[in-house]
Amino acid sequence: MKIRHRLILAFGVLILVLLVEIILNQVITNRATQTYGTVQSKINPVINVINHYESIHKELNLLTSNRVNGDNKISSINRLNGIVEVELTYIEEELAVLKKELPEKSVDRLLLEKLIIDTEKLISTTIRLNNLLNNKKEYISNLELARTIHDNTILKLNSSIDKGIDHLNLNYKRAFEAYSIELANNLKSVSKIILITGISGILLALIVSVQIIYSISAPIYNLKKAALKMSRGHLDERIHIKGNNELAELGNSFNNMSIALKKSFNEQEKQIVEIKSVNKELEQFVYVASHDLQEPLRTMSSYVGLIKDLYIGQLDDKAVKYMTHVEDASLRMKTLIKDLLDYSKIGKEKTVTGVNLNTIAANILLDLELIIKDTNASVKFDNLPTVNGLELELKQLFQNLINNGLKFRKADTAPLIEITVEEQSKYWLFAVKDNGIGMDKQYFERVFVIFQRLHNRNDYHGTGIGLSICKKIVDMHKGKIWIESEVDQGSTFYFTIFKKLKKDEKI
Repeated sequence: MKIRHRLILAFGVLILVLLVEIILNQVITNRATQTYGTVQSKINPVINVINHYESIHKELNLLTSNRVNGDNKISSINRLNGIVEVELTYIEEELAVLKKELPEKSVDRLLLEKLIIDTEKLISTTIRLNNLLNNKKEYISNLELARTIHDNTILKLNSSIDKGIDHLNLNYKRAFEAYSIELANNLKSVSKIILITGISGILLALIVSVQIIYSISAPIYNLKKAALKMSRGHLDERIHIKGNNELAELGNSFNNMSIALKKSFNEQEKQIVEIKSVNKELEQFVYVASHDLQEPLRTMSSYVGLIKDLYIGQLDDKAVKYMTHVEDASLRMKTLIKDLLDYSKIGKEKTVTGVNLNTIAANILLDLELIIKDTNASVKFDNLPTVNGLELELKQLFQNLINNGLKFRKADTAPLIEITVEEQSKYWLFAVKDNGIGMDKQYFERVFVIFQRLHNRNDYHGTGIGLSICKKIVDMHKGKIWIESEVDQGSTFYFTIFKKLKKDEKI
């Protein structure tokens, strides 16, 4: 099964469990709410009215009994009248309202109807008894009649009312207990559902977690380890993921990539070996060719000089001019061959050492002292660092860039060359700035190509190899070189040197 299908199924079941929990909790909570509402709206009001009626009825019995036994206190008479005319009337109305809310022919409705009838009789009988006893003129004769009414009628009504109150009280207390039990059961059910669904949710979460760890985390961890090994050069690393899911497909793709990388790497190694071999052959060819060209060139220069010395008087102006051109050409050829030899020797089987660039710069200024004085030039440099590199090559790099600033100076302007350095995290960034003739942006890349010249040979001498030598030296030091310039605004050559070249490292 696909991982996404497993996760969808697991999370779907988990969501379903949560939905069932929510629905069951809602249903049971609604039941509990209804039960509580029934208790509050139908049970408790009746119990409260009955309890109130019971206490009032006891007080009324006591007052009526005292009244027929000669109690004529104003306070007792007023309290009796208050109970009969106000409180019993109010209770009778409350009982009538409660009766309407009960089903027809229910036991409690019949009990309430009987209680209401007895209450009406009690009110009318008590009023009649009270009126008899309030007659001062016939009080003695009326007292006997009042006692008769009390004993024969009121006591029977009181007994009937007490029984009705007891029955209703018992029924509603039972109902209250039943509803209370139902409410408690509902709350227990809610607690059980929460507990069961909580445990189920935890178990499902554990299952999902195990699925994720087994199906996702472990294979991803293995992929990570394999990728790390591959990054360290172990291209034979393979990964095996069981199953028919996305990560298994990813593992197969990773293995295919590993195979393709190894194949590509092997092909590149072969090409690198071939390129190194070709480069070595080219360098050997340049070295041998340049070295072998020097001998015939020296012979030609010697004979040209000998001819001029022996036959100068016999040659006309044209011949002298031609001989001079041949001599100049041979000198240029000699310079070109020398530069080619220098270019081919750069960094050949050299070892990295610590190089103090301040010493290098000071020695260069001594070597160029004559041209600096002749051009009235000024060369300034920061406190330069000591770097790991090739001493002779670094000297040649700085010398070529300083020479470039001296050579391509503006007419009637003293050259000014400034060398600055900035330390970066992995590199030293150097800048060699001059105030010379500058160049257009289109030539920025071209100037580093061997034998490329931007100016006429008669205006500025040179072979066009100097900046290509600089680029080769910077490349050997794992850096980059570039130029920023504007016509007539001077040029700034930037180059970097890798800080972490190791001493005694072969380049």
